[in-house]
Amino acid sequence: MAETSKFTEDILNSAREKAASIIHEAETATQRASDEAKITIAREAEAIVRNARADADAVKRRQISEARHRVKLREQQEKDKIMRDVLSQVQKRTAQLVADEAKYAPLLTHLIESGVHELGDRAVMIHLNSSDLERNTSLQRRVSKILGQVKVEWSKEPIEATGGAIVSSLDGKIRIVNTLDQRFETLEPKLLIEARTSLFGE
Repeated sequence: MAETSKFTEDILNSAREKAASIIHEAETATQRASDEAKITIAREAEAIVRNARADADAVKRRQISEARHRVKLREQQEKDKIMRDVLSQVQKRTAQLVADEAKYAPLLTHLIESGVHELGDRAVMIHLNSSDLERNTSLQRRVSKILGQVKVEWSKEPIEATGGAIVSSLDGKIRIVNTLDQRFETLEPKLLIEARTSLFGE
């Protein structure tokens, strides 16, 4: 009976040792898994923070870029408005010039004369706007005196122009456009460049 009890006790001790070993291994494995999980979580948390910072920086850079773009666009719009005002003032000055007979008459005569010389024909047709057609008598005398031997005919059909003239061959196939509008259109790009340089240093 004593031997049976000893045998049973040995089995129980062995079982207890085995159980203790299993529990220890389980605790060790659990601790290892817990430590690894903590490390993994910490790494993931760091990655999330880094990504969040990168996203925040990207948003901040984008917002700054968009703000700069809006400022640049607004600045450009203001410059364009100023340039439109400059062109508008030039056009107003042109209209004032046309209204001033003393200044406009010599200019119109010059535009006709240069158009006739550029055309190079011995007979020409001169086209004027409706206002200039109404005061054409004195103009005809000045032009005839300047052009001498060139035969000049005056079209009765008015042209659409602020001022100046169109000089054409009698058959109308060749035309020299010397209107103030055409001159303004030709000079506009140069005028804009000079105005931008003067006003904005560009």
